[in-house]
Amino acid sequence: MRKLLITITVLLLSNASGKAEEKLVVDMSRMTCRELARLDFQDFAGVTMWLSGYYNASVHNTVVDLYQFAQAAKTVKDFCQTSPQSTVMSAAERALGIKMPRSR
Repeated sequence: MRKLLITITVLLLSNASGKAEEKLVVDMSRMTCRELARLDFQDFAGVTMWLSGYYNASVHNTVVDLYQFAQAAKTVKDFCQTSPQSTVMSAAERALGIKMPRSR
């Protein structure tokens, strides 16, 4: 039993260290829809969560509606399929009818 636990722990740690090396660093003001479309589900979810948080913080909204979030992420993804050269932030503005905050 102890050997099994050690084996599982080693496998999990080796997988975790491999994942840590695959880090994604993105300048969101420059990320294009084409790049967004290439992301796996986990990275796509992370990017869209960041985008939602960035926008909602600017309008002082602290409520998270997961259904509404999922619909907004799908709307942006669908828009991006028709405009791969657009930045993700401009795609979100056009697809969702919002104004994203700009860095100062």
